[in-house]
Amino acid sequence: MNPVYVIGCCGSGFSEEAREILRGAELVFGGKRLLAAAAPLLPEKAECVELGTGLVDALERGLAARGRRRTAVLASGDPLCCGIGGTLRRVAPGAELRFLPSPTAFQLFFARLGEPWERARFFSLHGDAASLPFRALLRSPLAVVYGDAKRSARAIAAELVERFPAAAGRRAAAGCNLGLDGEYIAAGTLESVAADAAAECSLSMLALLPDRTAPVPELPLGLPDGTYRHSKNMITHPEVRAIVLAKLRPVPGVLWDLGAGSGSVGLEAAGLCPELEVHAVERNPERLAELEANFRHEGLRNLHAHAGSAPDRIPELPEPDRVFVGGGGRELPEILAAAFARLRPGGVLVATAVLAESAAALVNALAPYRCELLTVNISRGEPLGGQTLLRAENPITIAVYRKPEKETRLS
Repeated sequence: MNPVYVIGCCGSGFSEEAREILRGAELVFGGKRLLAAAAPLLPEKAECVELGTGLVDALERGLAARGRRRTAVLASGDPLCCGIGGTLRRVAPGAELRFLPSPTAFQLFFARLGEPWERARFFSLHGDAASLPFRALLRSPLAVVYGDAKRSARAIAAELVERFPAAAGRRAAAGCNLGLDGEYIAAGTLESVAADAAAECSLSMLALLPDRTAPVPELPLGLPDGTYRHSKNMITHPEVRAIVLAKLRPVPGVLWDLGAGSGSVGLEAAGLCPELEVHAVERNPERLAELEANFRHEGLRNLHAHAGSAPDRIPELPEPDRVFVGGGGRELPEILAAAFARLRPGGVLVATAVLAESAAALVNALAPYRCELLTVNISRGEPLGGQTLLRAENPITIAVYRKPEKETRLS
């Protein structure tokens, strides 16, 4: 098979092995800057394809039509670290890809800062207009965020300060044009980077450095109701939410949040387990809009909202490892049966009920698979004549079902 060489460039330089490949290249893909850096090495007959807007389509078309031409794709640093390598694996799954990495930008960045980076968490905002996953970022002892032309290191720092003002004094640094002419490093705080006009650069990244004194956002577990947009009190309240998440025990895989309302359970599950893909289904347009607003606010990438009823959507969703059913009304028995049928072996389904009829459905449904049935009674203290009254809220019934690793026939 004719391989595709994916070549990393450090600054404006290539390794000797990469230079040798480029001297014989016939088809080369790359951004404008990288093509210019490679131009002195390329033969006159080489066809160069500039990658910009519509990068995926250009790669798909170009690689499909390359024939037996010797092909190279240019990348900054290490193509497999927040680079084009992952995209190539998706758009050309049958191609033989040979990677020639160079030191990546974050390595140069941390070398300039003199900071060890082996425990860093990496985030990329390339081509992503979603809000920042600010909780995950600010809770990381060490993190690096790749920006782009629309979101520079300065803009990222400013957004973090806006989302969580208490982090303004967090140790931070901006790295711009690393390894290139005009390289700029600024170390200080998030607030100082956000105010630094020189950190407004399309080739930039932001580092959040270890700082034990800096406040961090709360763990996304049983957060106050006011954290999320919701109406008519249609939200799973914090204490119940925490119990539900404890019973779900989120693991990497797929979670369904059916009758999601504000989406609070799915949001917190996604925040606690970044490898979990959450699919939230809500039929009420007003609540769906609130759910989508909550998703945007948290800035998580592993969340998907679906409009419609659970019975209609269940056949279309990817098979789940975990399911939460927070609503359903008269359709609850049907929803439980349909969701459990698609649950993967060993998976867990947790359902809650407020109404007596819904609680009865939880008692009667899937009885051979129910491993827990409990009622949560919460009373909240409120002032009354200089003393405190404990006012009871509606009890919540919670049922937990587990699908066997190997299905057995019931006699």
